[in-house]
Order: sequence, then structure tokens, then C-alpha cells
Amino acid sequence: MIKKRTAWIIGISSFLIPVIIFIVLFNFVMSQVTMMGTSQRLTKTNNYTSLTDIAPHEATVFFGDSITELCSTEEIYADYIKESGIPIINRGISAETTTTMVERFEDNVIGLKPRNLVLLMGVNDLSEGTPLDQIVQNIQQMIQTTKTKSPQTHIVLQAVYPINKTDRKEFYEKFQIGDRDNETIKQLNQKLEKLASDEEITFLNVNEHLMNEQGELRNDYTSDGLHPNIAGYMAIRDQIIKELK
Repeated sequence: MIKKRTAWIIGISSFLIPVIIFIVLFNFVMSQVTMMGTSQRLTKTNNYTSLTDIAPHEATVFFGDSITELCSTEEIYADYIKESGIPIINRGISAETTTTMVERFEDNVIGLKPRNLVLLMGVNDLSEGTPLDQIVQNIQQMIQTTKTKSPQTHIVLQAVYPINKTDRKEFYEKFQIGDRDNETIKQLNQKLEKLASDEEITFLNVNEHLMNEQGELRNDYTSDGLHPNIAGYMAIRDQIIKELK
């Protein structure tokens, strides 16, 4: 009996110890990633703030998270810049939520006195489980700040883009998308459309140009199911340009 119990304990230990080690290492790595992400965000925020005085004012400013930051605006909007004479400024920061965007909004955006302000945000809040009404409240705060401190700015609030889970094969892609889903995105967009109506600003929903028959982000418009690729950004560009002043 003692031998059996000892063998059982050894067997359980040989299973539990690697699991415990994995959990500890995973939590450590994730904490380091979080710290690194916060540090990078603050560095980018400070860099943008330093550029405010020398960057072109009365430009078209894109403000958002990684979907904005990863858009090569100067190249994708090159014809618009040439034809309109209006510069493009990208103020996106990867992994941001609307909460951190509120914190940097005045220094990174309002100081530029934008001619056009194109907002795209909220998808990262969904991955953190932020209530939809809180997301809307944060965005409303930025809209009202713009109206008060840069009243000449034409605001374009975009609907959050759909995602594509079906065609994801890689672990990283699945991990990145997480528990985001298109039904919740649709619910958020309904609230954003109402917010835009209440605030009397332009609401732009380009999703019909991005979705496949299943209502997901077209696979030929994305490389990871979350971020548009160049073809996706070009399709979005054609709709945004129509709304700029």
C-alpha cells in the first residue's frame, strides 16, 4: 500500500511540477510583455508630444490603435496628399485602449489643430472585456474635447472593422484575436453610430466593403484576421477620402 501511495505521489508530482513551472513562466513572460508594451506606449506618446510643435497643423490626423499605426498613411494616401495639399499625420499606437487614448489625446492630437480627425478605436477594449458603454463614453470625451478646443476640426468616427477567425491557422493569430467576436463588434458599432448622430459628427462604416458572405473580414484583406493588409487599407482609403474636408 505504501509503495502504491508513493508511486501515486511521484506520478502526480511528475505531472504537476512541469505544469506549475509552465504557469509561473507564462505569467512572468506575460508580465514582461505588459511592461514592455506600456513602456513602448509611453515612449511613442512622448515622441508624438515632442513632434506637436513642429508637425504640420491643419492636417488630416488619423488616431487609433495598431490598425491605425500599421497603416502606411503617407504612401497609401499619397494621391490625396498631392491633390489636396493637405498633409497626413498618423498618431496610432499599437495595443492601446480608449482609456489610454483619452490620456494622450490633447497632447498628441488637439495640439495639431487638425483639419480632419479620423478616429478608429475600441477593438482592444473588447479583448479586455471593457463594457461597451464605457468605450462609448471614452470616445465621446475625445469628441467633446475636440469640439471645445479645436472647433474647426471635421471629425470622422469609424465603425470598428470586422475580424476573421475562420481562416486562422497559426497559434499566434488565434491568440491575438482572442475572444473578440463580430457580434459584439456589431453591437459596439450600433452604439458608435448613435454617438455620432447625437454629437452631429460623421460616422463612417466601411465594413460592407471589407466583409465576406459570412460577415467576417475578407481573408484577402488581412494577414492575421485582425489587421488589414495593404489591399484592405486601400479599400478603406477609398471610403475615407470621400468624407474628408
